[in-house]
Amino acid sequence: MLNIKPDKPILVLGAHPDDELGCGATISRLIEEGHEVYHYYLSPCEQSLKDIGLPPEQLQRECNLSRSILGISLDNCGNYNFPVRYFPTVRQDILEEFTKLRRQINPGLVFVPNSNDIHQDHHCVYKEAVRAFKHSSILGYELPWNTLTMNHDCLVVVQERHLQRKLKALQAYESQMQRVYANTQFFRSLAEVRGVQANVQYAECFEVIRIIF
Repeated sequence: MLNIKPDKPILVLGAHPDDELGCGATISRLIEEGHEVYHYYLSPCEQSLKDIGLPPEQLQRECNLSRSILGISLDNCGNYNFPVRYFPTVRQDILEEFTKLRRQINPGLVFVPNSNDIHQDHHCVYKEAVRAFKHSSILGYELPWNTLTMNHDCLVVVQERHLQRKLKALQAYESQMQRVYANTQFFRSLAEVRGVQANVQYAECFEVIRIIF
């Protein structure tokens, strides 16, 4: 079991719906082990959906299905309405919301995009989360299509059942199926590569941003 106190919740932060897939198998494992997991994303990406002719609430519905598949209680979830692709312009507002979350949830571990993620929204979430949650352990999850380099500081071993839930959660995002990485074989192969690094069948990779024992 991961060394997290059971009375300290775990918080997963994403810039957009579907970012939780970066640690989806680990989320499944943590919930199976009895940890309380919260998930918040910052933008429903309404403009992105409008650009491809989809209704503005599409990703919100898909994300709720993904959350349920991974085992996250919808009572532990929240959404913000920051403008997609413009997070750096509202950096202080994001920091203030994260500070409120810190007081509300008091997480022992926070999952965020890794520090090498070049998407402007993801990188803003990383920077403001480090400021807001500096007294929590913080791990950066892997979204390879936005990452030029990745620090393999932490490998979390997962089982087939955890990976299957992640792959099923991926399929909940019907609006994203046109993306080149949105296929189960890609995510399974990535889990196998990380598994080889840990000498197991499957794993997920994280950057250690801060660890507090």
